[in-house]
Amino acid sequence: MRVKKKELQCTLTSAEDIVLTCELWSSRSEDSYLTVGCHFVDNLGSLKSYILKTTSLFGDESMPNILNQLLAITETWNVTDKVHSVVTAGMPQLKGNKTRWTHMPCFSDVLNAVFKDVMNNAELSYILNKCCNIIQFFKYDSEAEKKLTELQGKLQGKLQANQEELIMCCRDRWLTWLDMLQRLDKQYRFMVMVLNERGQTDLILNENEKKKIKNFISALEPLKKAISTMKGKGFETISVMVPVMMKLMDALGQEAKRKNDVAKMLLSKYKHEFGDVNNHKLATVTFLDPRYKKQLTDDNNRLAINKVMTELSAGIAYSTDRLKVQLDKYKAYPPNAEQSNPLAWWRHTGKEKFFELSKLAVKKLGVVSTAVPLERAFSRDGDQFCNLRSSIKPEHLNMVLFLNSNWAIQS
Repeated sequence: MRVKKKELQCTLTSAEDIVLTCELWSSRSEDSYLTVGCHFVDNLGSLKSYILKTTSLFGDESMPNILNQLLAITETWNVTDKVHSVVTAGMPQLKGNKTRWTHMPCFSDVLNAVFKDVMNNAELSYILNKCCNIIQFFKYDSEAEKKLTELQGKLQGKLQANQEELIMCCRDRWLTWLDMLQRLDKQYRFMVMVLNERGQTDLILNENEKKKIKNFISALEPLKKAISTMKGKGFETISVMVPVMMKLMDALGQEAKRKNDVAKMLLSKYKHEFGDVNNHKLATVTFLDPRYKKQLTDDNNRLAINKVMTELSAGIAYSTDRLKVQLDKYKAYPPNAEQSNPLAWWRHTGKEKFFELSKLAVKKLGVVSTAVPLERAFSRDGDQFCNLRSSIKPEHLNMVLFLNSNWAIQS
C-alpha cells in the first residue's frame, strides 16, 4: 500500500490540470462512504484515472462535511491547486452551491435520477411493479418456469428458448428495467398461458397495461441507443454529453409525436434537467472535441466561440484577431473519427496546428462525464461491483479499493 501510494504521488506531481470524481454510497450496514478519484491527461494524450481514497462520512452527508473531506484528500496528495472540476454521483446536496471548484453532476446519475422521478407517476409505478411481480412469480416457482420453458421450446425452438431467460431489474437503474421489460414483452404470450393454468389471473396484464409497457420500451430504447457511443471501459470525456442529449431529445420528440406519454414525460424532465441542448453551456467543450464540433447547432457554435474567446483573452496575451483566425481554421478543419482519441489529437496534431487553443482544449476535455467507470455506469456490472464492495469490512475498504483500482494502472 505504501509503495503504491508513493508511486501515485510521483505520478501526480507531473499532472497539470486535475479533475476529481466523487461517489457517495452506502454499505449494507447503512454507513455512508465517499470514494474520491482523480483524472488528468498525460503528455501523450491518455486520460489517466486513479482512486485516491475511500472514507467513511460517519453518517454526516452534509455539504460542509463532504467539502472538508475533499479538501483534506487533495491536501494529502498535494493537488489542491491543480484541481479545477469535481464530478459527483449521489450528492444532490452539492447542486447549486458555490465551491472552490466547478461542480459537474455525473451524467449517468442524472439519467437515473430522471428515471426515478418518472417512476413516481402512480399509474406507471403500479404497472411496472406488476411486471416485477410477474417475473418474481416465474423466478420463485420452478414448476411455472419449467412450463414456460417448455412452451417456448415447442413454439420457438430450444435455441430461442435459451435466449429468452427472464431477468429481474435493478430498481435504481433504467437500463435494467428496459432489459427486463423487453424480455417480458417477447415472452408474454407464453406467460399468459402459464398464469391462466396456475390460477394467477391477477398477474395478467390488461390491454392498457400492455400498451403502457410498449410505450415504456419505445421511450427507453432511444436512450439506450443514444448512450451506446459511451459504452466502453474507463471514463469518457464530458464533450460527448451534448451530442448524446441531442440524439436523445430528437428521438423522444419523435416518440412523443406518436402519442407516447412515457416519452413525453421523459422529454419534459430531461429538458428541465439539462436545459436547451441547442444552446447549452457544455457547447464549448463539445466544440473543442474534433469529433463532434460539426454536430453543433449555430447557437451552440456562437456560444462556444464567444466562450473560448473570452477565456483565452483573459488569460493569455493573444490578440482578438489572431484568436479569430485560429478558431476559423479549427472550425473548418475536417472532423476526426468518433473512435479517435481527441486528447491525443490535441497533444500532437492540434497543438501543432492550433497552439493557442490546445491547452484550453486539453483542460476542458479532461473533465469526465461520469463519476464511475462506464462499465459500471451503464451496465449490470455496476450492481455486482457495489454488492461486492459493500461486503468488505470498513477497516479494509480504503486499502482494497485503492489497490484494486490502481494496481494494474501503476504496474
